[in-house]
Amino acid sequence: MINISTKQLRIFVAAAKHLNFTRAAEEVHVSPPAISMQIKEIELLVNTPLFIKEGKTIQLSSAGEYFLNRARHVLQTLNEAEKVIKQLKGERIEIIRVGIISTAQYFVPQVLKMFREIHGQYKIILDVRNREQLIDLLRDGEIDIAIMGLVPKEIDTKAYVIGDHPNVFIASENHPLAKLKKISPQSLNDYDLITRETGSGTRAHMESFIQEHAIQPNIVMEMSRNESIIQAVIADLGISFVSRHTISNEIRNGQLKVLDIQHTPIVRKWHVVTLNPMSLNRSVELLKDFILAQSQLLLAALEK
Repeated sequence: MINISTKQLRIFVAAAKHLNFTRAAEEVHVSPPAISMQIKEIELLVNTPLFIKEGKTIQLSSAGEYFLNRARHVLQTLNEAEKVIKQLKGERIEIIRVGIISTAQYFVPQVLKMFREIHGQYKIILDVRNREQLIDLLRDGEIDIAIMGLVPKEIDTKAYVIGDHPNVFIASENHPLAKLKKISPQSLNDYDLITRETGSGTRAHMESFIQEHAIQPNIVMEMSRNESIIQAVIADLGISFVSRHTISNEIRNGQLKVLDIQHTPIVRKWHVVTLNPMSLNRSVELLKDFILAQSQLLLAALEK
Protein backbone atom coordinates (compact mmCIF):
# COMPACT_ATOMS: atom_id res chain seq x y z
CA MET A 1 0.00 0.00 0.00
CA ILE A 2 1.29 3.48 -0.91
CA ASN A 3 1.96 5.50 2.25
CA ILE A 4 0.92 8.95 1.00
CA SER A 5 -0.68 11.79 2.97
CA THR A 6 -3.70 13.90 2.05
CA LYS A 7 -1.40 16.94 2.04
CA GLN A 8 0.74 15.28 -0.62
CA LEU A 9 -2.37 14.43 -2.64
CA ARG A 10 -3.49 18.07 -2.54
CA ILE A 11 -0.03 19.24 -3.60
CA PHE A 12 0.00 16.79 -6.51
CA VAL A 13 -3.51 17.79 -7.64
CA ALA A 14 -2.56 21.50 -7.52
CA ALA A 15 0.63 20.84 -9.50
CA ALA A 16 -1.28 18.78 -12.07
CA LYS A 17 -3.96 21.45 -12.42
CA HIS A 18 -1.58 24.35 -13.01
CA LEU A 19 1.35 22.46 -14.56
CA ASN A 20 3.38 25.13 -12.84
CA PHE A 21 4.98 24.61 -9.42
CA THR A 22 4.94 28.32 -8.54
CA ARG A 23 1.17 28.61 -9.10
CA ALA A 24 0.60 25.32 -7.29
CA ALA A 25 2.62 26.65 -4.34
CA GLU A 26 0.41 29.75 -4.18
CA GLU A 27 -2.73 27.60 -4.12
CA VAL A 28 -1.63 25.29 -1.29
CA HIS A 29 0.37 27.95 0.59
CA VAL A 30 3.83 26.39 0.50
CA SER A 31 7.05 27.35 -1.29
CA PRO A 32 7.83 26.19 -4.86
CA PRO A 33 10.83 24.15 -3.64
CA ALA A 34 8.51 22.36 -1.22
CA ILE A 35 6.22 21.48 -4.14
CA SER A 36 9.16 20.08 -6.09
CA MET A 37 10.37 18.08 -3.09
CA GLN A 38 6.92 16.61 -2.39
CA ILE A 39 6.41 15.65 -6.04
CA LYS A 40 9.76 13.84 -6.04
CA GLU A 41 8.76 12.00 -2.85
CA ILE A 42 5.42 10.96 -4.35
CA GLU A 43 7.15 9.70 -7.48
CA LEU A 44 9.49 7.64 -5.29
CA LEU A 45 6.49 6.17 -3.45
CA VAL A 46 4.73 5.13 -6.68
CA ASN A 47 8.06 4.23 -8.31
CA THR A 48 7.34 6.03 -11.59
CA PRO A 49 7.57 9.58 -13.03
CA LEU A 50 4.26 11.47 -12.80
CA PHE A 51 5.46 14.55 -14.67
CA ILE A 52 7.51 14.93 -17.86
CA LYS A 53 9.69 18.01 -18.28
CA GLU A 54 9.76 19.45 -21.79
CA GLY A 55 12.07 22.45 -21.91
CA LYS A 56 10.67 24.98 -19.48
CA THR A 57 7.24 23.33 -19.31
CA ILE A 58 5.96 20.22 -17.56
CA GLN A 59 3.24 17.78 -18.56
CA LEU A 60 1.62 14.82 -16.84
CA SER A 61 2.89 11.40 -17.83
CA SER A 62 0.39 8.62 -18.59
CA ALA A 63 0.87 7.38 -15.03
CA GLY A 64 0.38 10.96 -13.81
CA GLU A 65 -2.96 11.25 -15.65
CA TYR A 66 -4.18 8.03 -14.02
CA PHE A 67 -2.86 9.01 -10.59
CA LEU A 68 -4.57 12.41 -10.88
CA ASN A 69 -7.99 10.81 -11.33
CA ARG A 70 -7.42 8.53 -8.34
CA ALA A 71 -6.08 11.37 -6.18
CA ARG A 72 -9.11 13.54 -6.89
CA HIS A 73 -11.42 10.64 -6.08
CA VAL A 74 -9.69 10.04 -2.74
CA LEU A 75 -9.87 13.72 -1.76
CA GLN A 76 -13.54 13.94 -2.75
CA THR A 77 -14.34 10.79 -0.77
CA LEU A 78 -12.58 12.11 2.34
CA ASN A 79 -14.34 15.45 2.01
CA GLU A 80 -17.72 13.72 1.74
CA ALA A 81 -16.92 11.44 4.67
CA GLU A 82 -16.15 14.47 6.83
CA LYS A 83 -19.52 16.01 5.97
CA VAL A 84 -21.47 12.82 6.66
CA ILE A 85 -19.72 12.29 10.01
CA LYS A 86 -20.71 15.82 11.03
CA GLN A 87 -24.31 15.01 10.14
CA LEU A 88 -24.21 11.81 12.18
CA LYS A 89 -22.97 13.85 15.15
CA GLY A 90 -25.95 16.15 14.72
CA GLU A 91 -23.90 19.11 13.53
CA ARG A 92 -25.35 21.42 10.90
CA ILE A 93 -23.13 22.24 7.96
CA GLU A 94 -23.66 25.98 7.79
CA ILE A 95 -21.59 26.88 4.73
CA ILE A 96 -22.80 25.99 1.23
CA ARG A 97 -20.44 26.82 -1.64
CA VAL A 98 -22.23 27.74 -4.86
CA GLY A 99 -20.57 28.35 -8.21
CA ILE A 100 -22.41 30.00 -11.09
CA ILE A 101 -21.56 31.09 -14.63
CA SER A 102 -21.72 34.86 -15.01
CA THR A 103 -24.97 34.73 -16.98
CA ALA A 104 -26.71 33.09 -14.01
CA GLN A 105 -26.05 36.10 -11.75
CA TYR A 106 -29.19 37.68 -13.25
CA PHE A 107 -31.42 35.29 -11.29
CA VAL A 108 -29.46 33.04 -8.88
CA PRO A 109 -28.67 35.73 -6.25
CA GLN A 110 -32.42 36.39 -5.90
CA VAL A 111 -33.02 32.67 -5.30
CA LEU A 112 -30.24 32.57 -2.72
CA LYS A 113 -31.70 35.61 -0.95
CA MET A 114 -35.10 33.87 -0.77
CA PHE A 115 -33.42 30.72 0.55
CA ARG A 116 -31.64 32.57 3.36
CA GLU A 117 -34.82 34.38 4.37
CA ILE A 118 -36.22 30.93 5.21
CA HIS A 119 -33.01 29.15 6.22
CA GLY A 120 -30.94 31.89 7.84
CA GLN A 121 -28.69 29.39 9.63
CA TYR A 122 -26.83 28.69 6.38
CA LYS A 123 -24.06 30.84 4.98
CA ILE A 124 -23.72 30.95 1.19
CA ILE A 125 -20.34 31.46 -0.49
CA LEU A 126 -20.97 32.48 -4.11
CA ASP A 127 -18.29 32.17 -6.80
CA VAL A 128 -18.91 33.62 -10.29
CA ARG A 129 -16.73 32.05 -13.01
CA ASN A 130 -16.91 30.91 -16.62
CA ARG A 131 -17.91 27.35 -17.46
CA GLU A 132 -14.41 25.87 -17.65
CA GLN A 133 -13.44 27.37 -14.31
CA LEU A 134 -16.63 26.06 -12.67
CA ILE A 135 -15.86 22.54 -13.89
CA ASP A 136 -12.43 22.73 -12.22
CA LEU A 137 -13.94 24.00 -8.95
CA LEU A 138 -16.59 21.29 -8.93
CA ARG A 139 -14.14 18.52 -9.79
CA ASP A 140 -11.73 19.64 -7.06
CA GLY A 141 -14.48 19.81 -4.43
CA GLU A 142 -14.14 23.58 -4.00
CA ILE A 143 -17.87 24.16 -4.62
CA ASP A 144 -20.89 22.03 -3.65
CA ILE A 145 -23.28 23.13 -6.41
CA ALA A 146 -22.78 24.65 -9.85
CA ILE A 147 -25.42 26.52 -11.87
CA MET A 148 -24.64 26.35 -15.58
CA GLY A 149 -26.07 25.64 -19.01
CA LEU A 150 -23.95 22.96 -20.67
CA VAL A 151 -23.57 19.90 -18.44
CA PRO A 152 -19.89 18.90 -18.06
CA LYS A 153 -18.75 15.78 -19.90
CA GLU A 154 -15.25 16.04 -18.47
CA ILE A 155 -16.28 14.88 -14.98
CA ASP A 156 -18.90 12.56 -13.51
CA THR A 157 -21.84 14.72 -12.42
CA LYS A 158 -25.54 14.63 -11.63
CA ALA A 159 -27.52 17.37 -13.40
CA TYR A 160 -31.02 18.63 -12.62
CA VAL A 161 -32.91 20.79 -15.15
CA ILE A 162 -34.03 24.20 -13.86
CA GLY A 163 -35.70 25.55 -16.99
CA ASP A 164 -35.23 26.90 -20.52
CA HIS A 165 -32.23 29.06 -21.37
CA PRO A 166 -32.75 30.97 -24.67
CA ASN A 167 -29.76 32.56 -26.41
CA VAL A 168 -30.21 35.31 -29.02
CA PHE A 169 -28.38 37.72 -31.30
CA ILE A 170 -28.74 41.37 -30.31
CA ALA A 171 -28.01 44.77 -31.82
CA SER A 172 -28.60 48.43 -31.02
CA GLU A 173 -31.92 49.94 -32.08
CA ASN A 174 -30.08 51.84 -34.84
CA HIS A 175 -28.36 48.82 -36.37
CA PRO A 176 -29.25 47.97 -40.03
CA LEU A 177 -30.49 44.51 -38.99
CA ALA A 178 -32.69 45.78 -36.15
CA LYS A 179 -35.83 46.32 -38.23
CA LEU A 180 -35.48 43.35 -40.58
CA LYS A 181 -37.45 40.09 -40.34
CA LYS A 182 -36.39 36.49 -41.00
CA ILE A 183 -32.71 37.36 -41.37
CA SER A 184 -30.59 34.55 -42.80
CA PRO A 185 -27.66 33.39 -40.62
CA GLN A 186 -25.31 34.16 -43.52
CA SER A 187 -26.14 37.87 -43.12
CA LEU A 188 -23.99 37.82 -39.97
CA ASN A 189 -20.92 37.65 -42.22
CA ASP A 190 -21.45 41.29 -43.17
CA TYR A 191 -21.29 42.76 -39.65
CA ASP A 192 -18.87 43.04 -36.74
CA LEU A 193 -19.44 40.56 -33.90
CA ILE A 194 -18.63 40.93 -30.19
CA THR A 195 -18.26 37.66 -28.30
CA ARG A 196 -17.71 36.15 -24.87
CA GLU A 197 -14.30 34.66 -24.07
CA THR A 198 -13.30 31.13 -24.98
CA GLY A 199 -14.35 28.82 -22.17
CA SER A 200 -17.76 30.39 -21.57
CA GLY A 201 -20.96 28.46 -22.23
CA THR A 202 -22.39 31.32 -24.31
CA ARG A 203 -19.33 31.24 -26.57
CA ALA A 204 -19.74 27.47 -26.99
CA HIS A 205 -23.40 27.88 -28.04
CA MET A 206 -22.45 30.63 -30.50
CA GLU A 207 -19.66 28.57 -32.05
CA SER A 208 -22.03 25.62 -32.51
CA PHE A 209 -24.45 27.91 -34.38
CA ILE A 210 -21.65 29.33 -36.55
CA GLN A 211 -20.37 25.88 -37.48
CA GLU A 212 -23.85 24.51 -38.16
CA HIS A 213 -24.63 27.31 -40.63
CA ALA A 214 -21.10 27.57 -42.12
CA ILE A 215 -20.74 31.28 -41.43
CA GLN A 216 -17.58 33.27 -40.69
CA PRO A 217 -18.50 36.49 -38.89
CA ASN A 218 -15.93 39.22 -38.28
CA ILE A 219 -15.14 38.95 -34.56
CA VAL A 220 -13.84 42.36 -33.50
CA MET A 221 -14.01 42.12 -29.71
CA GLU A 222 -13.88 39.41 -27.05
CA MET A 223 -15.06 40.19 -23.53
CA SER A 224 -15.42 38.24 -20.30
CA ARG A 225 -18.35 40.22 -18.83
CA ASN A 226 -21.93 40.29 -20.08
CA GLU A 227 -22.33 43.87 -18.89
CA SER A 228 -19.40 45.03 -21.02
CA ILE A 229 -20.78 43.27 -24.08
CA ILE A 230 -24.22 44.81 -23.59
CA GLN A 231 -22.77 48.32 -23.30
CA ALA A 232 -20.61 47.78 -26.40
CA VAL A 233 -23.66 46.70 -28.41
CA ILE A 234 -25.68 49.67 -27.16
CA ALA A 235 -22.80 51.89 -28.33
CA ASP A 236 -23.22 50.27 -31.79
CA LEU A 237 -19.74 48.71 -31.81
CA GLY A 238 -21.18 45.48 -33.20
CA ILE A 239 -23.79 42.79 -32.71
CA SER A 240 -23.48 39.98 -30.17
CA PHE A 241 -24.84 36.63 -29.05
CA VAL A 242 -26.04 36.57 -25.44
CA SER A 243 -28.38 34.88 -23.01
CA ARG A 244 -31.88 36.37 -23.29
CA HIS A 245 -31.93 36.44 -19.48
CA THR A 246 -29.19 39.10 -19.37
CA ILE A 247 -30.93 41.84 -21.39
CA SER A 248 -34.47 42.21 -20.01
CA ASN A 249 -33.99 45.79 -18.79
CA GLU A 250 -32.28 46.95 -21.98
CA ILE A 251 -35.05 45.47 -24.15
CA ARG A 252 -37.74 47.16 -22.06
CA ASN A 253 -35.86 50.47 -22.20
CA GLY A 254 -35.52 50.31 -25.98
CA GLN A 255 -31.71 50.20 -25.87
CA LEU A 256 -31.35 46.81 -27.53
CA LYS A 257 -33.17 44.77 -30.14
CA VAL A 258 -33.32 40.98 -30.37
CA LEU A 259 -32.50 40.19 -33.99
CA ASP A 260 -34.90 37.97 -35.92
CA ILE A 261 -32.18 35.60 -37.12
CA GLN A 262 -33.57 32.39 -38.60
CA HIS A 263 -33.12 29.29 -36.41
CA THR A 264 -32.89 31.42 -33.27
CA PRO A 265 -33.39 31.72 -30.36
CA ILE A 266 -31.20 28.77 -29.50
CA VAL A 267 -32.93 27.27 -26.49
CA ARG A 268 -30.79 25.27 -24.09
CA LYS A 269 -31.41 24.39 -20.44
CA TRP A 270 -30.25 25.75 -17.12
CA HIS A 271 -28.94 23.03 -14.79
CA VAL A 272 -28.07 22.53 -11.15
CA VAL A 273 -24.97 20.32 -11.20
CA THR A 274 -23.35 18.31 -8.41
CA LEU A 275 -20.65 15.68 -8.40
CA ASN A 276 -21.77 12.09 -8.90
CA PRO A 277 -21.65 9.56 -7.34
CA MET A 278 -21.73 11.57 -4.14
CA SER A 279 -24.42 11.66 -1.45
CA LEU A 280 -25.44 15.27 -0.88
CA ASN A 281 -25.43 16.53 2.68
CA ARG A 282 -28.71 17.86 4.04
CA SER A 283 -27.95 21.53 3.50
CA VAL A 284 -26.84 21.08 -0.13
CA GLU A 285 -29.85 18.87 -0.87
CA LEU A 286 -32.12 21.52 0.66
CA LEU A 287 -30.62 24.31 -1.45
CA LYS A 288 -30.66 22.23 -4.62
CA ASP A 289 -34.38 21.49 -4.21
CA PHE A 290 -35.11 25.16 -3.41
CA ILE A 291 -33.32 26.34 -6.57
CA LEU A 292 -35.28 23.87 -8.68
CA ALA A 293 -38.58 24.96 -7.13
CA GLN A 294 -38.09 28.75 -7.29
CA SER A 295 -35.99 29.52 -10.36
CA GLN A 296 -38.58 28.96 -13.10
CA LEU A 297 -40.71 31.93 -12.01
CA LEU A 298 -37.66 34.21 -11.99
CA LEU A 299 -36.53 32.95 -15.41
CA ALA A 300 -39.99 33.57 -16.85
CA ALA A 301 -39.88 37.15 -15.58
CA LEU A 302 -36.52 37.73 -17.33
CA GLU A 303 -38.02 36.80 -20.71
CA LYS A 304 -40.79 39.42 -20.56
